[in-house]
Amino acid sequence: MANADGPLKLRQILPNKFRELTRRTRKESDLYSDITEYSFEYGDQDSILAELAELYSYSEETDLHDCENSFDQYCKNYIVNEKWRDLGEDAKKEHIEQMLQWLGHSDVVYRSLSTQCILYLCQGNYMECNFAEECLELSRDNIFLLYKCNVLQPLLQLIHNQTEEYRSENRQGEHVEDSVAIRITLSILYTMLLLIGTSHDQSHAAEKEQFLEEISQPFGEYPNLGVFMLQLVFWYEKGLSVLPIRKIVLVFWKYLLFTLGGFEDIERVKQEKRREHGLNEWKEPKNTPPTLCPELQPQFPDKIKLIDEQDLMDDAASTATLDGHTSKRLPWKPKARQQDIELYLSTCRQKFLGYQLEGDTTSLVGLPNSIQEGVEILRQHLYISLGDVAIQHHEKMLGTAKRNRKKLFFHPPTEKLYQSMLPIIEDSCITLLKVLLASATNQLVNKGKTNCTLNILCDVLPEEQNDQQRIQKDAARHKEIITKAVSASLLLLLKHFRLNHVYQYEYISMSMFYANCIPLVLKFLNQDMVAYVTAQNSIPNLDFPACVFEQVPAQTSTTSLLESDDGESLEANPPANVCWRNMFSTVNMLRLIQKLTKWRPPRIMILHVFKSAPILKKTMRISHDLIHLYVLKLFKLQAKYLGKNWRKANMKILSNIYQKVRHRLLDDWTYGNDLDSRQWEQPNEEQQLKANLDMYHSLWYKDILANANLPDPPYLIDDEESVMDIEVLLRDNSVEIPKDFHQTYRRWLKTEVYDKQYDWDILVDRFTNPDFVTSFSSLSSNDDKDNRSSNFDLDSVNDIIKKV
Repeated sequence: MANADGPLKLRQILPNKFRELTRRTRKESDLYSDITEYSFEYGDQDSILAELAELYSYSEETDLHDCENSFDQYCKNYIVNEKWRDLGEDAKKEHIEQMLQWLGHSDVVYRSLSTQCILYLCQGNYMECNFAEECLELSRDNIFLLYKCNVLQPLLQLIHNQTEEYRSENRQGEHVEDSVAIRITLSILYTMLLLIGTSHDQSHAAEKEQFLEEISQPFGEYPNLGVFMLQLVFWYEKGLSVLPIRKIVLVFWKYLLFTLGGFEDIERVKQEKRREHGLNEWKEPKNTPPTLCPELQPQFPDKIKLIDEQDLMDDAASTATLDGHTSKRLPWKPKARQQDIELYLSTCRQKFLGYQLEGDTTSLVGLPNSIQEGVEILRQHLYISLGDVAIQHHEKMLGTAKRNRKKLFFHPPTEKLYQSMLPIIEDSCITLLKVLLASATNQLVNKGKTNCTLNILCDVLPEEQNDQQRIQKDAARHKEIITKAVSASLLLLLKHFRLNHVYQYEYISMSMFYANCIPLVLKFLNQDMVAYVTAQNSIPNLDFPACVFEQVPAQTSTTSLLESDDGESLEANPPANVCWRNMFSTVNMLRLIQKLTKWRPPRIMILHVFKSAPILKKTMRISHDLIHLYVLKLFKLQAKYLGKNWRKANMKILSNIYQKVRHRLLDDWTYGNDLDSRQWEQPNEEQQLKANLDMYHSLWYKDILANANLPDPPYLIDDEESVMDIEVLLRDNSVEIPKDFHQTYRRWLKTEVYDKQYDWDILVDRFTNPDFVTSFSSLSSNDDKDNRSSNFDLDSVNDIIKKV
């Protein structure tokens, strides 16, 4: 009977196990069942025509016609029987100077006429053109001519005056008609930024460099244009809803992009600075990562052809023939940190030799050959970042006198921006994330408000809402553009501050973390991302400049959004399979949280607390290599916290991580056996980081924080190093001190230095004061030898220090 029950139980167990395995396999395969490969190329920005089209909402069609009519009126009065493009350069400059005179006129009619004519020139005189490319070329020529006529400073002053007027009146905006004046001036500024910043004409290279330098200069009470735009966003968040928030964040994004540089510029400067500091030039393979298809290729073939290690280092994406199959290698070169080598050596020494040699990473005496080979492999893959160089320099400067300190930064434009933004970085992060929350989350269009009480649709909704379908499309497009601009701006700030100095990057990343950036991004990703990246809320025939070349009829209550009066469709071009700006925003969001959480266990725990794993898993339905790469990086960060059951049910994700994501040697990212023993260290890491940031700011930006009326962080200093610097200064100035000073100076240091608070910078600056040197020398020469034998005159020294 027992023998009969055995096969029966086995027959009952095996179907259940098979059913469970089939269910698990089906659950994993459902993740990729309905995906389609999307065509998308990530970059700094979209095409110039697409970026110009996103400046205007569909409700601003009336503004375009008003600008055209104003310029026609000006031509009838001052340009007779001649087109603008046929005029000579001198004649054009005369008319531009006339417009600039009206720009500062006290009468609002003249100012309005001037700004509308200037905007029409920036748009390229489209009524004199036959197609969009011709209009774009004429637009760039007009903009450089306007800049030569010094239009920038009057334009910035006009924007400043308009915002001050709105603030004094506390003007509120509910419809697009309420902010016509400032929308036109911001449109001029944005068009100048875009077309001058993207110009590659060598004949205009000097004007381009001068323009980018000028917008980075102070005007009024603002240090540069970027800080002024942040101030406008801050006023908007405080209730000045008449400000056009989309144009403001677009101008701020383009300002960062063209004054600091894009992603390629960051990589170029990074490699240049690595060469200057004697670091190895770390280049990634030129081959793009292989497609992250759901069906994994065989990872463990029976026979593998060995490849030379040098070939592997030269081209990490090289291929090898594996029994007739071609398998791509990892697209990234593995890295190792100096901390990894130190930890590995300390562990091995304790295990095999029973002692430690702190700070020694070269001695391998007594260790087995296998351990020595492992150390050599780690050294071959050692990567020293510019951040490591910056931290070492900062620690060295802490024990150096003020006169001998040298500030280290790698990108001067970024350093200049950081100094101007330092007093407002925390408030700026909070404000930008509030705007991002209002635009990135799904809200009711007809209300125009979100759960953070920001009215982001006031510069989209017209006063007469005849066509609800068109308004809904325009409002959704409006929020997508704001999401794109804010996410790109935050990512550029992170990357440029990371390049300039690692502590600047840590400060803004900490500000974003405390402003709940991680939950915000997870909330954005917790939607149907496939529907989001394929949403087609743009109407090509209503975008600028297509809308001015084709006779688009005015919308009425009986006219549909996508049909004209005769019933023909306005969508001449079929929609693409993916929306570029939405894919761009999605990649930016993933990169944001990946940068905020990298090497930060407390922040990684936030990902786990907010249950990011199922959200990220749904995001992988977007079949694109770049999105998969950053999602897998986020999975790699938190894999050790997700538990054994999750790893068991998601082996395909772990396999993808092994195949597609860079490996850190000795990084036990999958299991993390020491988690339980290091739980108490996680809160201390954020506290230690905060202390390091306070020390960094007090060392280099003390005056800036004082002028901004911000609390001065405590200045921490190594007393022994400072005493050594003081002794060197005294010796260099030939100051004679008592012979028995070395016997009693410790007590003096204890009572008069360590136990009291001094401003060491002021004290060290005045050590070369002639009065101080004379007083100290007379003290050592006039005192009796016997009185100085055992008791040093503390009161005399204290009196001298007080005089200094």
